Amino acid sequence: MHTLRQIPIKQKLVIIIMVTTAAALITAGLGIVIADSLLFRGYLRRDLSATARMIADNSTGALAFNDPAAAAQTLVALRELPHVIGACIYQPDTRVFATYSREGRVDCPPAQRGDGVRFVGDRLTVSQTILLDNRPLGTLILSYDLTEIGERIRLYGGTVLSVLLFASLLALLLSARLRTIIATPISHLVSAATAVSQTGDYSIRAQKLSEDELGALVDRFNEMLAGIQSRDNDLKNALHKVDQERERFHFLAESMPQKIFTATPTGENDYLNRQWMEFTGLSFAQMQGWGWTQFIHPDDLEANLRLWRQSIATGEPFRLEHRFRRADGKYRWHLTRAHAMRDESGNITMWIGSNTDIHEQKEKEEELRRANDDLRQFAYSASHDLQEPIRNVAVYSELIGRRYAEVLDEDGQQFLGFLRESGRRLATLVSDLLAYTVASMAELCETAVNSSAILENARETLAGAIRENQAIVTHGELPEVHMGAAHLHQVFQNLIGNALKYRSHAPPHIHVSAVQRGGMWCFSVRDNGIGIDPQYNDKIFGLFKRLHHDRTLSGTGIGLAICQRVVERYGGRIWVESEPGKGATFFFTVPANQPLSFATGQSSAG
Repeated sequence: MHTLRQIPIKQKLVIIIMVTTAAALITAGLGIVIADSLLFRGYLRRDLSATARMIADNSTGALAFNDPAAAAQTLVALRELPHVIGACIYQPDTRVFATYSREGRVDCPPAQRGDGVRFVGDRLTVSQTILLDNRPLGTLILSYDLTEIGERIRLYGGTVLSVLLFASLLALLLSARLRTIIATPISHLVSAATAVSQTGDYSIRAQKLSEDELGALVDRFNEMLAGIQSRDNDLKNALHKVDQERERFHFLAESMPQKIFTATPTGENDYLNRQWMEFTGLSFAQMQGWGWTQFIHPDDLEANLRLWRQSIATGEPFRLEHRFRRADGKYRWHLTRAHAMRDESGNITMWIGSNTDIHEQKEKEEELRRANDDLRQFAYSASHDLQEPIRNVAVYSELIGRRYAEVLDEDGQQFLGFLRESGRRLATLVSDLLAYTVASMAELCETAVNSSAILENARETLAGAIRENQAIVTHGELPEVHMGAAHLHQVFQNLIGNALKYRSHAPPHIHVSAVQRGGMWCFSVRDNGIGIDPQYNDKIFGLFKRLHHDRTLSGTGIGLAICQRVVERYGGRIWVESEPGKGATFFFTVPANQPLSFATGQSSAG
């Protein structure tokens, strides 16, 4: 069977047809021979039984009159049957009465009682009872030579063999002609497939020669080639576009002043524009893969590798300010950004990044930071140093009022009042300025704090004002935030204090809540006060900005500036939504670093 699989299909078809034809003919011939043998045996039994009955009937007279010669003469009639080799008539006492033998020698078998036909070796023995008026007079036994069956088998076998040879020859001739009906379309199909495989030309088509299953197979094969050809053309067009886009990208990258790079999904550099070579003085081969690490500043290398590997693992954008060594050995600050390109399945296919020289910007930022630090230090020192003389003004004006109240006339009393009020306002202004400076200078804290607990502390700080104004301060679910407790306390205190200060005729009702919006927590402080004209929504957060100049409403205009400064230092923003007479709602946001827990509560003047 394995050898049959290796030969060409034309030979397979011939072999299959020949084997099938031979097997069918042999099976049919054997069936005919076996059937004829069985049928002949049946016919022989019936014929010999009839002959035995006839001989027995003709022998009754001879037995009745005890005439063996007459009985022998009756048996001589068996000569017409060439395969009857002998016959014996027995008297009732089993003595032989008369015999017949074709070969002249009589070999009578033992007498048998009853009628019957038995096959013994190569002979057929027929036993027939001789009756007269239903009274047994003797027994006749015939012996028949079964060589006739072998002769018939040889005759039929020869006939079947002749027919088999003739039919095989005819099948061979016909198969040689008819095999092309199947083999030729298959050969054309194989030739087409081989040509496509060798040339890669998907425009080749197999020739259709019939409308049967082979024709349908050729149609499907040609349809498959057409589909592959279409996809191959689409792929070639796409690759051409990719090549064009790559060339365009390289041209753009080479034309840009920034340093451009691309990397594999595993983070290994596979392209650097010429600005890299000009800056570092190294070849692409020296910087390829992870070779770029050699010109990173040693103090920045660990953070650089950690963040880069983190971006590779998570797919998040990479951003870092670090220092690169120039060809002359000097380090310059650069801002590196990299983003992952993904396929339709979301898998990263490559990284594209840029490196922008920000050395001058960093130097200016450092100069500005030093200037701001000096300015804040000056403001802190000035406000701190001014507190002592301002306290002296307040103390001595109070002493003058107590000791010389009766000496001063009405104008003197008025001037002294102006002096006291100005000293108080100046002290408040210096205190608020000091608070603003502290808010700008204090270190940021990212420890998680419970904002509801900070709100309670701010409420306790303002407890006197809350009771005085019969105010109600409530809050909803408030999260834990990663923010300095003192900073959050300042924001709550100033916003609630403003709501108490700019109240309407109704008792103040102040509500604090928070909702998460994307990566930020958005807090709101809503009141039912006098409200703010929308045109001043941005101006009120400036230093020393006051919308109400009523002397009964104390304040320096620094409280909201402090809130803005604190919130912006944590990466958030603050704004207000309000209309005159309808209260105001102040919003501020802080980053949400992780899922947070909540607490609820309410307090009121008691």
